[in-house]
Amino acid sequence: MQKNKVRMIKTINSKPQLPMKLPPKPKAGLYIDDSNLYNRGKVAGWMTDYKKLYKWVAKINTIVYARIYKGRPRYEPAKSISEAVERYFTKIGYTVTAKDLKKIKDSNSPSGFRNKCNFDVEMHDEIMNDLHDLDIVYIASGDSDFIRTKKNILKAQKRVKFIAYENNCAWEIKYGSWFVSLDSIKSEIERATNLPTTL
Repeated sequence: MQKNKVRMIKTINSKPQLPMKLPPKPKAGLYIDDSNLYNRGKVAGWMTDYKKLYKWVAKINTIVYARIYKGRPRYEPAKSISEAVERYFTKIGYTVTAKDLKKIKDSNSPSGFRNKCNFDVEMHDEIMNDLHDLDIVYIASGDSDFIRTKKNILKAQKRVKFIAYENNCAWEIKYGSWFVSLDSIKSEIERATNLPTTL
């Protein structure tokens, strides 16, 4: 009887706790993987306006942190254009983390290479550092590397939402209650077609 009691206690204690109930105006962090959204946007045929996305999140949350992670070309004139874009992002409320793009060989590319820049480690670490100030985290990326981040957020009793393009998203993210399709809010966050492609 005593063994069964101990076993029952262990079973109860091992159950994962549900995330905390959100307050009326949750404190939110918005983290944008620019490379992921840019490349997925090109495939989808439309781009996300980060200023509009900020406003969409801010409608129901108090944004505490808004961070963009983007690659920066190393050569002119693309480098200067990229730096101007970074200043624009800062002006509209984001903190920008940038690092140089790396050229990777790619036989499928007409030029024989493609630019690559990963920020999964930096994003994960900053989200974890910011988490104590937040009720909910919005991760704008369809990259399955952030499943580890999602698990840590839930373990800390916080909420998480992934925002990504419907048909260009890892299945681990897409088929979950934490997924918000950019396509479902396209009318609110689509970038105007007459803007420069670097914005």
